[in-house]
Amino acid sequence: MASIVPLMVGLSIGVEPARAAEPVPVDLSTFPGPDNTGVPKGTVLTPYDGPCEITEPNTVIDAKIVECPLIIKAAAVRITRSKTMHVDVDMTGASLTIEDSLVDGGKWMGPAIGFSYVTVRRSEVRGGQSSIQCTPNCLVEDSWLHGQYLQPGQPQHLGGFLSNGGGDVTLRHNTIGCDVEDVDGGGCSGDAQIYGDFSELSRFTFERNLFLETPGGFCTSFGYNPGKPFGTNPTFIVVKDNVWQRGKNGKCAAYGPTTSFSVGGEGNVWSGNVWDDGKVLEAR
Repeated sequence: MASIVPLMVGLSIGVEPARAAEPVPVDLSTFPGPDNTGVPKGTVLTPYDGPCEITEPNTVIDAKIVECPLIIKAAAVRITRSKTMHVDVDMTGASLTIEDSLVDGGKWMGPAIGFSYVTVRRSEVRGGQSSIQCTPNCLVEDSWLHGQYLQPGQPQHLGGFLSNGGGDVTLRHNTIGCDVEDVDGGGCSGDAQIYGDFSELSRFTFERNLFLETPGGFCTSFGYNPGKPFGTNPTFIVVKDNVWQRGKNGKCAAYGPTTSFSVGGEGNVWSGNVWDDGKVLEAR
């Protein structure tokens, strides 16, 4: 009687099992920073002598040094290749595009750029309590957000990007950091935070950004905070192909890289997100 050889499922004689590919560290030099944001080298800047309150639609400020805060009260305003103080867009019908510029909020106790209908491209944004606070209808791409300012003795919460509700916001291929050390009870909340403080959160996209290490609690927070008035149901929150810098403590921030992503929320997507060493970062 012929002997019966047991079948070893999943093994082949003389063939080693496949090994999982080693994570590949991310080249952080491909992200925005001092060499590829702000006013292009060689641009000759001249003093801006126009109004600080912009009321004329389609106004263009190009290659200027602006030494007053700008209040935008008109549609389709453009700031290009310029250096400005903080900029506010917070009026029905007003809108602003900022490209290839430096926006410095300095010691302003508010965002360097706020608050709605704003597009920012290839710009350096620094100073202020937060770099950009914006919703709805906000697009930030290929830009560098960093260097916020903490008022002495003030328990401020600083951040790179902040929204307290709303939606229709896209952050794509930016370097975002909050790099101010805690002092007197104030300091960084994190790099990018969305909170349901004033309205429901919906239609936020975070794609191909680099989130830098921060002294804050979490580098990123994506809206699921049941303790907030509108924090129980963030929807269509898309977080994909982003990179978190591990930093000195290996966690990006004091408590961890990210928090408050609602995995089961309607339309929510978490995909392709990694640490800077290439290891997969799961939703939390």
